[in-house]
Amino acid sequence: MLRHYYIVDSQDELEIIEYELQSYGIAKDHIHTLTNDDKSLGHHHLYEVDNSLKKGLIKSGDIGAAIGLVFAVTILLLTYFQGWYNGPLGGMPLIMFALVVLVFCTWEGDHMGIQLPNINSQAFKQSLENGKTILFIDIEQQQELTINKMMVSHPTLKPEGMITATPEWLIRQQKKLQGLLK
Repeated sequence: MLRHYYIVDSQDELEIIEYELQSYGIAKDHIHTLTNDDKSLGHHHLYEVDNSLKKGLIKSGDIGAAIGLVFAVTILLLTYFQGWYNGPLGGMPLIMFALVVLVFCTWEGDHMGIQLPNINSQAFKQSLENGKTILFIDIEQQQELTINKMMVSHPTLKPEGMITATPEWLIRQQKKLQGLLK
């Protein structure tokens, strides 16, 4: 998937744009709006950015998990090569310790991520402080032409770039998991 970023001055126009995007087949969960005035989003029926996108939560949690995995594997390898699993309790206490280290590192990464702003919101910090609204649109490659045609009819939209976004298969799996948890 591709993520397009646009800066918009008017939330009234943004409401029209989001309606048009949905009429072109863009799912509403692929349209995100970032602003410093979250209360106005509800008034305009706009879809705000998820809190995990506002904070560096996902990336730092992944980094914490990777560090924890390295430590856990190191503990398990030391246990195996040093023969510590031959003790009276076997290797179970060290396996549990490795698991605790993995969970702790992941938790600590998430904890740090909650405190840090997301890299994307840092890039738009000045625009957000000036009262602008940022529109994120996640689209498939084949929807690119449709988006470009629609954006021509809205000259006040200022394109701010494009990145590769979360893959569609991962988004589908997250939706399935959320459905199971409800």
